[in-house]
Amino acid sequence: MKQDVEFKALLPLYLVTFIGFCGYSLMITLFIPMLMGDNGFLDPGTTAERRSMVLGMLLAVYPLGQFLGSPVIGALSDRYGRRPVLLVSLFVTMAAYVLISLGIEWRSLAPLAAGCLIGGLAESNIAIAQSAISDVTGPDERPRLFAWVYSSSSLGYIAGPVAGGQLALYLGWSLPFWLMVPLLAVTVLWTWLSFRETLPPGTDRQFKAFAALTNLGTVFTDRPIRLLYLINFLIYLGLFGYFRMVLVYMVDRWHTTVDQTTLIYSGLAVISAIASFGAMAPLAKLFGLHRLAVAAAVAAGLAMMSVTLPTELSSIWITGGLATFMGTLALASCPTLLANAVSAERQGRVMGNNQALQVGAESLSAMIGGALAGVFIPLPLIAFGLLLIAAGFMLAAMHRLRMLGVSEASI
Repeated sequence: MKQDVEFKALLPLYLVTFIGFCGYSLMITLFIPMLMGDNGFLDPGTTAERRSMVLGMLLAVYPLGQFLGSPVIGALSDRYGRRPVLLVSLFVTMAAYVLISLGIEWRSLAPLAAGCLIGGLAESNIAIAQSAISDVTGPDERPRLFAWVYSSSSLGYIAGPVAGGQLALYLGWSLPFWLMVPLLAVTVLWTWLSFRETLPPGTDRQFKAFAALTNLGTVFTDRPIRLLYLINFLIYLGLFGYFRMVLVYMVDRWHTTVDQTTLIYSGLAVISAIASFGAMAPLAKLFGLHRLAVAAAVAAGLAMMSVTLPTELSSIWITGGLATFMGTLALASCPTLLANAVSAERQGRVMGNNQALQVGAESLSAMIGGALAGVFIPLPLIAFGLLLIAAGFMLAAMHRLRMLGVSEASI
């Protein structure tokens, strides 16, 4: 009975996660055809390579905001409580979507980028959702309730592009982003009425923003696991680069329309959800986590590069589907491998660093992908594929050294 009460009390947190990823998926799927086509944001004569570079910079802004905001907003919620910080962050997110919508209406990149940055900073509140769940649950229930956070994000990645793509196609680019404002208003109201504080404010817990940011530096100095941090970062960089740039490639190679682009992205999100929630556990049990992670990273890299070979759009369901399925398995393995390598007392700090690496890689991958596409449109898929293969071999070598009794601290 207690589990049911806890789940109902946490429902607003899952809604916050769902709405957050709905909005972010709109940026990924709509900004690409919006900027790659002649829609008034860039001069009509702008080349595809130049558009790709601008797009990469724009797509990097939101995760950059999350990278900077995650440790700070988490520290704020530790000091002042989860509920007030969460509510304030939702109000700020509403303002961010107003700014994004106005930027689209005005065909101006400056307010568009500013809105994305503010939205990324405010929607670091996903960290609050995870912290609140940890506040009220024990080790046995935590995995199940955490899984619902990832389920909510997957549903957001599916619902956002499907609904947003159709709205943008028939009613204009800005409407999906305008509609995020009332959806967030409903989320604020439900959170205010239903979500109860899980960590009361404490004057004994000091807020130190600079310390929260600088703690990330331990990824370079923590000798026992710094190589695993690096491998995780490379896998994140390769996979997030693929998820961003495969859409750019489709628009340039096959001239996909906005509804085709959003439909394919949603389909790939479904494949990702199947891999994460249906295949991950049995495959890890069958082959072992290390073997699965190595095979998945290498296979995803090869499939990623193969996306550039076929001439028909329908091939994306095979090449892109395989890259997405295997890539998701590699992505899901990253935090588990790291968590298994440290003691229970270090889980919080290590997982926080890993989350910062993830959103940092997401931001960097958009910038790198845009720059590479500025040279040659298929180049990002080739480069990110090679990066994943290299990460897979590094992980295999690390595991081999461990079996021989060589510790990571000596590497």
